[in-house]
Amino acid sequence: MYVITANFDSELAYAKASELLALGDSPERLTERLGTPRELEAVKQGTAIVSFQQMMSDLGRLKQFIEIEKQIEDVKNDQSMLRFLGSKFKEVQIAKLEEERRKFGSLIEAPRWFYKQPRVRLLSAIRDYALDGSLQGEPAWIEVDEKKLVFPIAEMFEKADLGFAETVMMELEKPLKDVSPRFLLDKFEGNRSITFDFQTGVVTYYVPTPAQG
Repeated sequence: MYVITANFDSELAYAKASELLALGDSPERLTERLGTPRELEAVKQGTAIVSFQQMMSDLGRLKQFIEIEKQIEDVKNDQSMLRFLGSKFKEVQIAKLEEERRKFGSLIEAPRWFYKQPRVRLLSAIRDYALDGSLQGEPAWIEVDEKKLVFPIAEMFEKADLGFAETVMMELEKPLKDVSPRFLLDKFEGNRSITFDFQTGVVTYYVPTPAQG
């Protein structure tokens, strides 16, 4: 996968994010700063305070699913105490666990619901605004292993990380002006911005092709 890296001014990125978050009580001005006049209604929805309890419920189900998957693998690989009870008992237990797993159905709706939320979309747009407003120097295309890129929210769903999810929910349910800009830059995701590395002063991002965006 090819991404772009460039130097960025960390203080400026923080200031740009703070500047837009502070406009939470003025969706019209916020929309104007983002340069998205046709998205005023979406911005208004994004500034409204809503509950993200569904995210916690979805992650709870995901955690159960992951635990069942692990149990199935442990039984199959003879890493559970059931190995002492014979192959027949092992087959019965695997069948039982697989039936429990089927009851969860499709879990793709959990992250899909999250990423469709107006508050999430608005914060991603603000994060990208901070990216554009803090870039310095010439950007460079580099090839990277996609698995090494950090996407905190996607990883939260993959691992069903309830601890991190509580932090995310706490930030998302705040009035927009009270959302931590450092959380937004360090622990969130943008539409284009990937990682702000405050230690090296390098930001990683990409430009979607017309087909992607």
